[in-house]
Amino acid sequence: MAGGGGHDRQFVVPAMRGGRLIRRTYALLIAFAITIVIFHEFTSQFGIRHDGSRMPGFALHGEDVVWALPAIAMGAAIGAGLVVASGSRTGVSVIERLNLPGLGRDSRARSIGLVWGAIAVLAVHFTGAAFDVVPGGPAVVAVALGSALGFGTYRLHRHAMEHEAYRTFNLVAMLLATGSLASMSITPTGEWWTRNFSTLGTSDDIAAACFNVAVILSGAGMAGMSASLTRALLAPRFGVRRGGLITMRALIVVIGVSLMGVGLMPIDGPTDLHNAAALSAAAAFAVLCVGVQAWARSLPRELVAASYASIGLEVTAMVLYDVVGVFNLTVFEVVAFALVFAWLIALVAITHANPDDPDAAGRRHLAPTRQAPHPGASHDAAAGRTRPATRSGGTPTRRPPARSARRSGALRDVQRALRRAGDGADEPPGPG
Repeated sequence: MAGGGGHDRQFVVPAMRGGRLIRRTYALLIAFAITIVIFHEFTSQFGIRHDGSRMPGFALHGEDVVWALPAIAMGAAIGAGLVVASGSRTGVSVIERLNLPGLGRDSRARSIGLVWGAIAVLAVHFTGAAFDVVPGGPAVVAVALGSALGFGTYRLHRHAMEHEAYRTFNLVAMLLATGSLASMSITPTGEWWTRNFSTLGTSDDIAAACFNVAVILSGAGMAGMSASLTRALLAPRFGVRRGGLITMRALIVVIGVSLMGVGLMPIDGPTDLHNAAALSAAAAFAVLCVGVQAWARSLPRELVAASYASIGLEVTAMVLYDVVGVFNLTVFEVVAFALVFAWLIALVAITHANPDDPDAAGRRHLAPTRQAPHPGASHDAAAGRTRPATRSGGTPTRRPPARSARRSGALRDVQRALRRAGDGADEPPGPG
């Protein structure tokens, strides 16, 4: 047993170190994307052309470099906060020795919620014209989406932050969101949302690079995490069917590789291959959700309901886009992206909840077992109940255990022998 535990630790420790490296890498990339957004906002709000007009887009002048330093500082601070908020219990305990504030569960979860809420608000800010038809305009939409996403991710992170797969995949999803956000802020494509989401990757500049690189790395992270995202399903309580776990992991890999294809082949290049990659991701996700009860017999009801609800939303969005014409392609693509990442996060958060206690599993082997009753025992005795003997008056009498009777008899013999020895008697004690 000791050898087996050491053998497991040989793989667990490198995996944990690899998870920390991945989280730090993704946090660094997220910080870079956020720095671009902040720098754009500073220069667009405070940057002035020599002719006195506001700077359009991402055009820069020498005097605007002054805004690079605060943008880098704010981006670095947010990246460091994400590293702490996504760190393991061991990593956070090391930082706690510095007596820094904001390392508790609530503070870490709150920071994640604030980042996601800000992402939603800025996304509406950069596509404000798309929400002019909504009552209240972009401001109402920004407040509603930001509040809902911020509070929801706060609650989720507070609940699931102990699970390494969740903490890592949360950053994978956040990289796609912030990379897209950076592209939205500086893209020269105009009202790109009137065409499709992939238009962000067609400008052949830094804006396109932000979008395409974020999609590629998010897809790679998803494919690479297919095993860790589904590892909790190995627990016997889920009743995984033969080949079910392999199928789920294969479908997740297909989704991730398809997303990589979307970024590697922009829509203004090999359009057919780009569309095929996007369609493959949608189809693999549909199969994953529709067959959720075919992969395991006892998956949590919440996950099964989320799977069927995801399929319903995806089909509804497709009908409203392709048949009714209420939505455009951008809305459908955003819905599809969001559903994939939301479902995978739900998979980790739900299946990792209340995991089996390995110590309890070991204690089960030490639990005392009840001995079988004697063949001649009564039915009550077989059921674990013994009927006490009674006197003629009906009062129950207690029969002392045999061991106690032997002890009391031996004690009486010793006392009788001591008395006779004191009287000079030499005959042996008689039976009690």
